[in-house]
Amino acid sequence: MKLFAPLDLYRGFGVGLLTVADGAGRIYHRASVSGEFDFLIGGALGVHIVRVGEVETRFRLHAETKIEDEGGRFGELLTMLHYTVLSETGEDNSVLWNGKIYRFFIRWLRDHVHVLKGMKYFASDLKSAIELYRDSQREDGMIWDNVYPRTEDPNYWEVRFAEGGYYRAFDDKRFEFKRIPVENDVEYLFVEGIYSTWKATGDDDWMRSCLDAARRALEYSVTSEVRFSQTLGLLKRGYTIDTWDFQVEGDRIEGDIMRIRPGETRFGAMFGDTTGYIAACRQLAEMLDRSGLEGADAYRLRADGLERRLEEVSWRGTHFQHHVPEDPSVHRDLGVDETAQISLSNAYSLNRGIGKEKAQSIVHSYRMLKEELPEGSPGEWYTIYPPFERGFGGFSDRWQYMNASVTPIVAGELAHGAFENGFETYGADILDRLIDLGRRHGNRFHCSYTGAHPSPPVRQFRCLEMVGQVDVHSSRGWPLKNGNDLRELPKGEHTFAGVPFSLGDLAVGLGEIYLNTCEFPVHAFARSLYLFHTLTGPSDIAGTLIWRYEDGSEVRQYVQRGRDVLGFWMPELPRVHGAPRLAIGWKGANEVLPYVGVSVAGFDNPHPEREVRSIRLVASAEPASWFVMGATVSDSPTYFPVSPISFGIPDGWGASAVIYALIEGLAGVVDADVAFRRVRLSPRWSAASVSSVSVSVVYPASSGYVAYRYLADEGGLEMTVTGSGDEVACAVLMPSGWPVASVTVDGADVGWSVAEGYLCFDLSLPGPVVVRAKWESL
Repeated sequence: MKLFAPLDLYRGFGVGLLTVADGAGRIYHRASVSGEFDFLIGGALGVHIVRVGEVETRFRLHAETKIEDEGGRFGELLTMLHYTVLSETGEDNSVLWNGKIYRFFIRWLRDHVHVLKGMKYFASDLKSAIELYRDSQREDGMIWDNVYPRTEDPNYWEVRFAEGGYYRAFDDKRFEFKRIPVENDVEYLFVEGIYSTWKATGDDDWMRSCLDAARRALEYSVTSEVRFSQTLGLLKRGYTIDTWDFQVEGDRIEGDIMRIRPGETRFGAMFGDTTGYIAACRQLAEMLDRSGLEGADAYRLRADGLERRLEEVSWRGTHFQHHVPEDPSVHRDLGVDETAQISLSNAYSLNRGIGKEKAQSIVHSYRMLKEELPEGSPGEWYTIYPPFERGFGGFSDRWQYMNASVTPIVAGELAHGAFENGFETYGADILDRLIDLGRRHGNRFHCSYTGAHPSPPVRQFRCLEMVGQVDVHSSRGWPLKNGNDLRELPKGEHTFAGVPFSLGDLAVGLGEIYLNTCEFPVHAFARSLYLFHTLTGPSDIAGTLIWRYEDGSEVRQYVQRGRDVLGFWMPELPRVHGAPRLAIGWKGANEVLPYVGVSVAGFDNPHPEREVRSIRLVASAEPASWFVMGATVSDSPTYFPVSPISFGIPDGWGASAVIYALIEGLAGVVDADVAFRRVRLSPRWSAASVSSVSVSVVYPASSGYVAYRYLADEGGLEMTVTGSGDEVACAVLMPSGWPVASVTVDGADVGWSVAEGYLCFDLSLPGPVVVRAKWESL
């Protein structure tokens, strides 16, 4: 059976009455033919039946989500985004619980729901992940955060999260459910997951089976003493950066960044918890109405009341303040004006029904930020900006992860909100810049990017004198033979990884067959030491570095493989969180390997206020050979350029947000019912200066789809539209300056209007329907 795509041209031969029925049995083409004939293919996917008189022919219609635009940039963007999500959702994505197999994109409910935003256009198995969290819902309505394998013995998570009942092992002890205690977004995301899955599958019965769990989840959020603030009248949490799960220093229960405790945790309102909850209330109301059940109006009223209260508490005229303390006497010195910070949930809130005026103010705030970006910033799409100077470290260093990294999450949500609120050119500009960002980093997207790259500090260096005994350039004295050496390593004065070193003919060797110890005189104040060195042998401990001070004191530091030194066989830098302290300083070749390398490591002086007498190196007691070719001290702390790639959440989370912006925003395909039975179609290609494009958007879970071709030029607009549904409400963003003279559908005049730069008209499917709009002559 021949396979076709929507809007392909079918050619045939016959005499008599021609009828064509789509995969749902609907006749979408009827004509009298005598000889050769052709028609555009459309309608529902599946087997189509072509009848001419008594002769019947069948073919199959198949569609995939894709964009084919002139120049190919946005089609390339969609491919990079899809690849990004697939690269991390194909492994370890199922669990067996209570005799049933459940599958998910990512094993965190939060991450699954955010990835679902994009993957519903590519994947068919959507229900079981939501069913897992529905079926495992805690008795009081709480939803678990994630599910992970575990061993039979108890583990530290069980100890950490036992208080409050935030841990539950499977009966067979093979897996465990956990809830991050401080988080307060899981329940509304559970409802969003039900809603998004229902929209993509079109399965009303399945949706109805989830409604009781959805109600109980939303009730838990406003009745639990640790989830809702009676004082503020809003959802609450401990002090985290926006929606993340690490609390500020000084607020941690027994030092734990995730735990909370009634009466001790200093709670406050993070506005994104409430905007997400408001959206979930309205989603639940829509599902209750569809199911003919009571309670929808009560949830709408609750949403409206929370929206008014949130404006009173958190709205700052241009954006929402990310955290407002429950106790107004609580003040934290975090080195930043918290009322001026714009955080990630502002971008999310654009698409949660906060109203056009607020949405436009938030978009304008990001546009202003774009004009004053810090040095080296990849974009204005920050997790929070400006960053905290104090109170967060490790995973929250400045310009990293949750503390002012740049993330496609914000880029996607912001672009979508811009398209929907009158900033179409800005929305297209965001997507266009993302294409270049993806190309720069392997044609894929990372969860977050370092938010700024300040210029290197001004540093003074002094190379230390050292006497070596190992010739690393040949097999004489080098532990490996047959040409597997560092023969291309230069000698003399050289700069590696930004640090000058003086390299002699020989290196210092420490180990079982070399020296046990060596010492370099310093006799000066120093903030840091850099070593140009490498390691061979099975041990991960190269040895010990000892800071020896003029006052007779000493401080010892282990030198560890992967953290402070790398082997010379084709070394690769490990991915690190925060400022790097290790670099590959030199690469060359030898007779055995394509390349070999020597690392540069920085060691900060534990006591920079003390004058350093010398640096002593001691060999490891384990089997290792440590070779030091150069040593240099500096008057500045260790510095290496920070990787442009940050770290944190799954890459697919951000990529899916951009898919959502590309499909609903720029391509303008919005499901106005379920399974694309009714569609709101708002192509905005003129904002991206694209005049010709073919678009297909599909829900594999239901075979619902929309496809169109778009062509705009000086004479007018032509669109051909088809799909599996029945109705399409079109609002096409017009090229600027071209007033409309007439609109026809399949050659017949139709009613139309222009509103805020959009040409509006309605279509009936299955189609294909050809729309032509002519511009007035200027």
